[in-house]
Amino acid sequence: MYAMRIFLILMFACAFAAAASGCNTGKSSHGSTQTRKIGGCEIEMITIGSGIASAEEAPSEAAWIRASSVEFAGNDLYKKVAEDLRTALGARGVKIHSCTELTHVKEGSCWPPYSVEFRMALTEQASGHLRTYLQQNALANCRPQTERPAGYGTFFVSCGTGAFDWWTVWYEK
Repeated sequence: MYAMRIFLILMFACAFAAAASGCNTGKSSHGSTQTRKIGGCEIEMITIGSGIASAEEAPSEAAWIRASSVEFAGNDLYKKVAEDLRTALGARGVKIHSCTELTHVKEGSCWPPYSVEFRMALTEQASGHLRTYLQQNALANCRPQTERPAGYGTFFVSCGTGAFDWWTVWYEK
């Protein structure tokens, strides 16, 4: 089971690496999509118009923070979560290298099905301050939960590097 989880995390990380060429600057139409086959998964990139752009490639050792959900929560919610995370990272002086638009796993074993991912310059120790902030503050008008809710909640935010999760915070409307 542990090996399968690592495999799925690596598969999803590869999907993000291939799909993340910086975020949309908001010039594409709201809700447009692009579909790709990555490994055994069909990945759909949905433009949510986050307005978060980066001209540089994230270094391979860059940490990631990912807002994810098991069920579709609406383009506006993902956009607001991305904006709130960008604000929280910026307030802590975290350099953001890149981010994805909304990634949807249409087919295959990649997990979680919906995600927006930032790549950034952050250490595990420094990420603890961000985790504390997220545990105490709402994102996109959703409250943080102390325990994982049924169905993983409205969305959850995970942070880590490579195939390693450092922590997760769950949110409910």
